[in-house]
Amino acid sequence: MAPASGAFTVPPDALLRIAATRQRSCDLDLLHAALHSRRLVLFKALLARVGRGELPSAARAAFDRDWRLLELAESPAPAAARRLLDYPAVGGWIVDALNAPGPDGLTAALHPLGGIAVGTALRTGARLDTVLPTAGGRLVLPGVGAQDARAARVRIRSGPHGTLLTPVGNSARSVFLRPDGRGAGAGWSCLAVLPGSAGRLDDLGTGHTLVPDAAPRPDRAAWLTRWRAAIALLASADPWRAAEVTRLVRSVVPMTPAGGGASSGTLRAAPWAVHTALPDTARRFAEVLVHELAHSKLAVLADLVALHHADGSAVHHVPWRKDPRPLDGVLQGTYAHLALADLWSRVAERPGATPAARHVARARREEYRAQVADALTVLLDSRQLTEHGVRFAVSMKQHLTSLGRGSNSPYALSDSLSGDGDVR
Repeated sequence: MAPASGAFTVPPDALLRIAATRQRSCDLDLLHAALHSRRLVLFKALLARVGRGELPSAARAAFDRDWRLLELAESPAPAAARRLLDYPAVGGWIVDALNAPGPDGLTAALHPLGGIAVGTALRTGARLDTVLPTAGGRLVLPGVGAQDARAARVRIRSGPHGTLLTPVGNSARSVFLRPDGRGAGAGWSCLAVLPGSAGRLDDLGTGHTLVPDAAPRPDRAAWLTRWRAAIALLASADPWRAAEVTRLVRSVVPMTPAGGGASSGTLRAAPWAVHTALPDTARRFAEVLVHELAHSKLAVLADLVALHHADGSAVHHVPWRKDPRPLDGVLQGTYAHLALADLWSRVAERPGATPAARHVARARREEYRAQVADALTVLLDSRQLTEHGVRFAVSMKQHLTSLGRGSNSPYALSDSLSGDGDVR
């Protein structure tokens, strides 16, 4: 596996642009490079944990096999491998494995590594010939899809033109996968592409979920229809924000609604994944995408720049929560709500909006703006922000002040975020 890069420096102007929630392409390139470096560090930490000798011999042999497969899969095209290795669910899986309790927990947590290697080979065209165990007769390739093999083991043969999955003892359910993940054969289901983006609807249980897999399987058509409507709403009000969402979101992972209502979340170990119950409207889905994407951006930035030195004590109150929040939670929530204030400011000014629609959007903007203003006071009065954190908070405050005053951002955004859709 390629070595991790050295330390990353966030230029002062990039920090201010990210704080305003509307960064440039070069800023995103920095975040992606830092995330990949962090992912490689976690892989090496996992290798070190396994090397301490706590695994039973059979489990260690399986890990050694899968690790060799991953190295072989990556070697022909490291840049192509990067996209799979940086998939959100892979980050969540590594952290789970690092935190797994004892030998038995670690043994169970290591099972997805073989599927990660196969998914990587599919992207790079690497030649593999091996046999992998399934989990309950199912072979999962994170970020790609899942095979209902109905067998305990599957033979994997991959090359430049695709991958053949042959269930041992049940060859009638063999599947041939093209490099794009689409397959021919019984029992294969690939992840659906989120229209207009490079992301996937991870509705097959290949993602790292916040809750147990829901049954029955989510209504894929309903999810994709609502995604299209949400992106259309964003594009009509703020093409820049629509381009950001379609470029950055790598996966949408369906969740079971919490407490009878819609819910969403982001895992710090799995940036660029949006975990959510199906929002009931396009407007709500657009809000969820912008909100959770802000959490991802700040999660990656926080690994590069120390924004505060708080100890995690939950002593701060914010308008959007009844329970006290640690300072990091205040910062995360403030940033996500600023992105929503920015969104509704632009929805209010979109061409063709009716007076009634403008009124509703402005009311939403002012609601979020008031919440952010209160939380910024908490942050700036806490004396727990670092020098970088103060600059970040001040930039958030400046952007908040600019909303609703004609020009919605004090920052020039001359370069498009749309690019070619390839987010590493």
